[in-house]
Amino acid sequence: MAIATTFFSAIAYTPAVRSDNSANANEKLGTVRTLPSLQTRARPPLQPDTLHVGMLETQFLKYAQDNNWAAIATIHRDEYTVHKLQPGGEGLYALPDRKLVYVRGFTANIYFERDRLVGIRLNSDNRDRPLTASELLTLVRAWFPDDVLSVLYQVAPSDPRKSIVETLIGTIPKAFEQDLGKVSLPFCRAIVFPSPVPVNTLSTCNPNT
Repeated sequence: MAIATTFFSAIAYTPAVRSDNSANANEKLGTVRTLPSLQTRARPPLQPDTLHVGMLETQFLKYAQDNNWAAIATIHRDEYTVHKLQPGGEGLYALPDRKLVYVRGFTANIYFERDRLVGIRLNSDNRDRPLTASELLTLVRAWFPDDVLSVLYQVAPSDPRKSIVETLIGTIPKAFEQDLGKVSLPFCRAIVFPSPVPVNTLSTCNPNT
């Protein structure tokens, strides 16, 4: 716990890596730190606070710190910021049937515009089992119970589990658009509504998305 808190303090309070490469020589952001212990399925999880589009950056950082997320890097470009983080494995319940999903199996890029959350990009993490499409949409519902959200995601074509390769929840600032779609796979699109609308409503796949 102390390790994760130390890592996360680096995001909240130290100068970050900037696009002009004028980083402090003493900083070593951009390298993967040792990860905290993830919450195991044997422990019944407590429901953490949920997220919403437009929440303050400080509010999201508090959520991440409370749930043992680890810092990888932070980048600022004008009024835009992205925090690259390793989730802590917390368990969340998705309404209406309180289906349990764990925040693990990926690294996360958290995008802010003028200190407000606009989107989250997830990349599969080969150190853990990746999310399936069903688990991803359940996670979005659990994370953002009160928002209507667009979700773009890529599915591994040869995987019978339909494992997720990359995901964009919400939007990505133009300053970071080059981060998206580095793997040459078609994107599927889903709109996730608040409960009680089914989480797979309006889900479509389009090779031209």
